[in-house]
Amino acid sequence: MFTLGRVYRDGVTLHIVNSGVNLYNHMRNNHERLIGVRGFERASGGVIAEKLVRYLTSTDGVFYLGANKIATTQQDTSPTGPPDILTRWYHDAGGNWVSNTGIEGASAAGQISNEHYDTPTGLADIGVARYGVFWLFIHFDGDLHVVYGIGTYKLALAEMALVPILPDAVRDFSTLAAKIIVG
Repeated sequence: MFTLGRVYRDGVTLHIVNSGVNLYNHMRNNHERLIGVRGFERASGGVIAEKLVRYLTSTDGVFYLGANKIATTQQDTSPTGPPDILTRWYHDAGGNWVSNTGIEGASAAGQISNEHYDTPTGLADIGVARYGVFWLFIHFDGDLHVVYGIGTYKLALAEMALVPILPDAVRDFSTLAAKIIVG
């Protein structure tokens, strides 16, 4: 015996829901449901730490994307590491997203900047006695991506800052791993 649906009678009105088991493509439908409800979900690892001044590491991680188990490898953006790439995201003068894996300002390729924050028309200087916020994401393939925050803050406001609007490559293909505040 198995359910085909559900019916509720309210006087002369019937409320019908086809809620039975639909075995056609059940595994794919379940996978899509898991993605829609749970997204890219961390099971273990993927822990972010600072290795040297503003250089980052992440541990091996186990994540699930729907029903698929994904293992990510450790990353080390420091000069003493492999070094792995840290992709930065911010806007250019035209308001377009820019991804940069090179040196930004005085910050080496794998280092979080302590000089700039994002504006709709490019990078601006973090003010004196102010803090910048950066959002670190682990891409589904294990790479680290950092999105520049959109303000120069006093510490209390930096702590309350929310994730800004994200570029598609980050929004659609990664999970938030850390909020980084630098001053």
